[in-house]
Amino acid sequence: MSPIRPCRSLAPLVAVVLALACGGQDRCAAKGPIGPAAKLPAEAPAPAEEPDAAAAEPTEPSGPVVARTLTPDGEVFEAEYGKADQLPTDFPDDVPLYGNARPLSSMAAPSRGTVVNLRSSDTPAQMFAWYQEQYVAQGWEIEQAKEEHARSTLVARKGNRVSSVVILGVPGTTQALLTVAEDR
Repeated sequence: MSPIRPCRSLAPLVAVVLALACGGQDRCAAKGPIGPAAKLPAEAPAPAEEPDAAAAEPTEPSGPVVARTLTPDGEVFEAEYGKADQLPTDFPDDVPLYGNARPLSSMAAPSRGTVVNLRSSDTPAQMFAWYQEQYVAQGWEIEQAKEEHARSTLVARKGNRVSSVVILGVPGTTQALLTVAEDR
């Protein structure tokens, strides 16, 4: 087993998705600044020729939102933010996704990786055991599997990619933060 190296490019991504998780609530607000990273305005759409009466009330987009994000060190990157029950459009096929879990939010940025916040009614132990089995079944090598207190952590590697799942038991539910990124 090789030593675990931190994947620094994933830290801002995880911070933003954790902020989107809204403390485990079912709704997330992705408006305004989030922690030290602030959203930059997206390119404005072309103005409509005539105002549409039906468009008087703003509606939220049904699919993922792509936004530019500014990191604390001034780097700008684009990311796709998904709402409840949405996975990123390019979620890798070989990353296990717990079948009895519902995505609460997600974020994917080609230069940063992918993070999905999941919720399940199953126990943390059930989810942890399933991930241990499924990572191996998908060709991943388990680098770390640790259960302590109310948190379980699993880190797996496949080629130059690292994936992890952190599973937390909270009253009445199990939450998991699933990540996958290139190891730099």
